[in-house]
Amino acid sequence: MVIPETYVLNKFYGYAIDPVFRKHDGTYNAGCPVCREGKSLGKKKRLFFYPKTSTFHCFNCSRTWSAYSWIKKVSNISHDEMVSEISSNNCSVEVGNKVDFSKGKRKAASDLPYDSINLFDQTQQFYYKDNKFFKKAFQYIKDRKLDQAVNKSPNLFISLTDFFHKNRICIPFYGRNKKILFYQTRSVDNTEPRYLGKEGFDKTIFGIERIDVNLPYIFIFEGPIDAMFVKNGISTAGLTMSELQKNQLLEFPFHEKIWVLDNPKFDEAAKNKIKQLVENNQKVFKWPDGMSYKDINEVAIFEDLNEIPYERILNSVY
Repeated sequence: MVIPETYVLNKFYGYAIDPVFRKHDGTYNAGCPVCREGKSLGKKKRLFFYPKTSTFHCFNCSRTWSAYSWIKKVSNISHDEMVSEISSNNCSVEVGNKVDFSKGKRKAASDLPYDSINLFDQTQQFYYKDNKFFKKAFQYIKDRKLDQAVNKSPNLFISLTDFFHKNRICIPFYGRNKKILFYQTRSVDNTEPRYLGKEGFDKTIFGIERIDVNLPYIFIFEGPIDAMFVKNGISTAGLTMSELQKNQLLEFPFHEKIWVLDNPKFDEAAKNKIKQLVENNQKVFKWPDGMSYKDINEVAIFEDLNEIPYERILNSVY
């Protein structure tokens, strides 16, 4: 049984807020009915539907869904009811991109994308050395120094077969018990969507299992790649925190929390978030006026550093 694109779009236009079709790139955009986007609702549209992969992603709550899981989430419909609706509406299974029900359900129980390969395992490096997608991902890691960073992930993965996360670098988010609670995958050629989260799951904090309790600071980054280059760097995988992430941070009540977002000179969303944080008396890293890097990873690449000393951040906090 498959979900026709016509059915997915019918639900999108029925539940998403102020939906529109983006002719220039073939995607669909709307306000997110799950998080409702807070104060930005009506001003920005952070939810995207990507027909090529049949996935939904909200850049406000940083959640990713398969078409199947998104429809169930927003409409509170059961599997059997969905099957009945598709059948009764005579939706052609030949129209547009289709999503297999079983694939949508299988992913919810998986710790990692299907058939994941550990990019840091030397045996697997040798076995897949001639695979062009494996080589592309491995070169991306080298180019961005992800295998050398002081706070690097102990493992990075790639799946060559997963329905949603195929040929993307998978960054696992571990809990303090060292078990994988969440993951985020990234395209290696900047195609959209650049980031996809584990569909149907609340995001957790990247790097929380490696916090040094003897260092009285925690540095909060938007993306996990930037968080790898600063000791006690963590990532919220977006500009907003889930309730689960807030609860995770409560385990460190005596640490000083400092936000380190992308350079607002190049990122309007980061600029607005910084303003909001300052208004709420949060401590934020201020990018020096003469620094033209767009994020911390660029600093590490162009200055050939495996670690950005945390003192450098503390010297520019307001």
